Amino acid sequence: MFLFLLGFSLPVMGQGHFKLFKKDILAPSSKHGRDVYVYLPANYQKNNVRYPVIYLHDGQNLFDPQRAYLGQTWKALSTLNNLIARKEVAPVIVVAIDNTADRKLEYTPENSGKLYLEFLVKTLKPLVDQNFRTKTERKDTAMMGSSLGGLISLHAGVLYPETFGLIAALSPSIWWNDRAIITSYQQHSQLPHKVYLDSGTTGGEEPQDVLDLSQVLVSRNYRHAENLFVYIQDGADHQEYYWAMRFPVALKALFPYSP
Repeated sequence: MFLFLLGFSLPVMGQGHFKLFKKDILAPSSKHGRDVYVYLPANYQKNNVRYPVIYLHDGQNLFDPQRAYLGQTWKALSTLNNLIARKEVAPVIVVAIDNTADRKLEYTPENSGKLYLEFLVKTLKPLVDQNFRTKTERKDTAMMGSSLGGLISLHAGVLYPETFGLIAALSPSIWWNDRAIITSYQQHSQLPHKVYLDSGTTGGEEPQDVLDLSQVLVSRNYRHAENLFVYIQDGADHQEYYWAMRFPVALKALFPYSP
């Protein structure tokens, strides 16, 4: 387990921003439309650089308290701007995908999850790649989510490892379907390039599930602090407040700054 020392008191120093990319876009996995926002890092408009991309579920909860569940966000805008400006994280593009009323169905593969992931791979990602200067290789493409969003991210890692080479699962619902995701990571021949896992220790959190999955990854030749990162936050429970605290940890694990 690896603990990163985090600081949140510094003001926003970058000029990165979220912008609405698609309004009420439909997917075969739901009859409800959803909005998709895209974060572009500072200086995006001033250069021709291509950027790695993070696809992040539950987009409502990332940066806007008026849209977030119970008004709690991940403080994604200030966190991204600060970490990038301080050269602690590589500049990235973030695709924030809103959930819908069918969230539970879309984030579980036994239901509509496979259709949802297929929509991301075959429809949304090509749109993003066409409209923004993205790096498209698996080593530059991440998926991230929390709770059931973490679960569907882990499934993306085994269903589409050639697309999503980096996976971050915050408090993932590994318990779902008798921990079938652990079996998937034991059996699939191709796995993600890098995996970040975390959990709290109270309020519905299941740290042992995270540790068990990490042991499977170690048995598949993953190495801690190289391509496997595990963070157990003592006293943290299952809510946005703590995922906001650990969002920087996941960013540093997947996209450390390199001069």
